Amino acid sequence: MKITITGDLYSGKSSVAKGVCEVMDYTYFSVGELQRKLAVEKGMSIMEYNDYMFCNNLDHEVDNRTMQIGRESDNFIFDARLAWHFIPNSFKIYFKVGIDIAVERAMKSKRGKSEDYTSRQEAKARIIGRRRLEVTRFNEMYNIDIDNDSNYDLVIDTSHMTMEDVIEKTIEKLRECSDKK
Repeated sequence: MKITITGDLYSGKSSVAKGVCEVMDYTYFSVGELQRKLAVEKGMSIMEYNDYMFCNNLDHEVDNRTMQIGRESDNFIFDARLAWHFIPNSFKIYFKVGIDIAVERAMKSKRGKSEDYTSRQEAKARIIGRRRLEVTRFNEMYNIDIDNDSNYDLVIDTSHMTMEDVIEKTIEKLRECSDKK
């Protein structure tokens, strides 16, 4: 099975993907981890790095690698904004989270601390700004609407769920899908 996970910032995508991989013994791929590492190496925030990628047309390198993994691999979870688009035969999962819950999670998370949010207002503004940038960028580059739920096989609102509950629900739905094949 090929599984792609995307969703709102701080919706739990990476934590759930890793948890599901552990239970199902799948391989984990993450564009986000790679991009955050590259941003740090270049001395940029993730937003600055996103702009840098856009201005230098570097998205296609990541896109090509994603498609290659989709063609050559099985039994994986790919945690990336657009992996669902580039691996069309994957089971596509989208995690939603309310903005205020996302801000709470950002303020508590190690990743949020690395973003140097100085206040909840700043975190909220930057999370909203980053999302707007992504929506616009992906619409302009690929003519897709990442906010359209019909792009995905499963949509889960993680706002009021524990990570364990999200992992459990995700695995349950994956097994249901697998049983139907």
